[in-house]
Amino acid sequence: MIRRLFVGLSLAGVVVATVIVLTGNGQATDALFALPPWNHMAALGTMLAEVTLRGVRFVVLAAVMGFPVPLAASTLAQLAGDGGGAVTPGRSGADPCKALILHRRGVRGGHIGALLVGEALAEAALLPVCAAVLALTLDVPLAALSGPLAWSLAALTIVGFAVGLAPSPDATAPRILQRFGMSGARWERIVQVAADFREAAGALRRMRALPLALLAFATVGHIAARLLVLPALAGPATVLANPEALVAWPFFLLYGGALIPAPGGAGLVEAGFVTMVGDYLPAARVGAFAFWWRFYTFHLLAALGWIVLVLTRCGEAGRRSASGLDSK
Repeated sequence: MIRRLFVGLSLAGVVVATVIVLTGNGQATDALFALPPWNHMAALGTMLAEVTLRGVRFVVLAAVMGFPVPLAASTLAQLAGDGGGAVTPGRSGADPCKALILHRRGVRGGHIGALLVGEALAEAALLPVCAAVLALTLDVPLAALSGPLAWSLAALTIVGFAVGLAPSPDATAPRILQRFGMSGARWERIVQVAADFREAAGALRRMRALPLALLAFATVGHIAARLLVLPALAGPATVLANPEALVAWPFFLLYGGALIPAPGGAGLVEAGFVTMVGDYLPAARVGAFAFWWRFYTFHLLAALGWIVLVLTRCGEAGRRSASGLDSK
């Protein structure tokens, strides 16, 4: 009950912050239709490219590990992760939702874990590289780079902790797990999953140049696409006037906001956008930019992810129903 209340209050904060930024300079309806259609098309295309590149990253990692995962399934898994992460503290539901979609496509548990670890490692390793490139090519505020660097450090810490928990083939179940019934066949299944994980993850150490280049391309491409959503909405003239601020501060908000424990950021991301980026945008359209940037980087992805999860659940229920009828 307390968890649901916390989630509800946090998402209510997102709604309140959205209404405030939309009505900050007039009527909400005026702000909603303030940007040209071509800008929306550019932002939507950038968002679709971003999520597709995340799917490509799963495809490359799976190929390296020796089990094929179609691009459609990989992309749907990424969307499901966006949906689950949007309504859970610290985006803790993102990886389980990705795992659910991959499991429905026949990927084994240990392989799923290796995919998620490989994805996190690629992101965490290349985020500092992207931050360094921005620092060297644009006069970006160094404080704006602290968000992605903090995310990278947190991701590496979690991955290290998760890898350390994987039991070896001859390990016995800890006593604390035995008290919860984790012994016998159940523990053997966990050991087998851990063995699959270690075998698949071990392939990453033997990755050749071409798959490594494809992995780097997909990762850097998805990061770049996330950063280009606001420039796509703003248009060339606005971007050329203040390129540093319109790229660096969204970089901070996208990755620093992901570290906020409250689901959806509790409105802090919207408030941070107005505070950090508002001075570099046309004053009459700050609310419109804040809403639509958040829409294409969070709301729309979350909504598509929820649709994927609902359809997956309905499809599973239909298969169970058909299986029950067949058995009769």
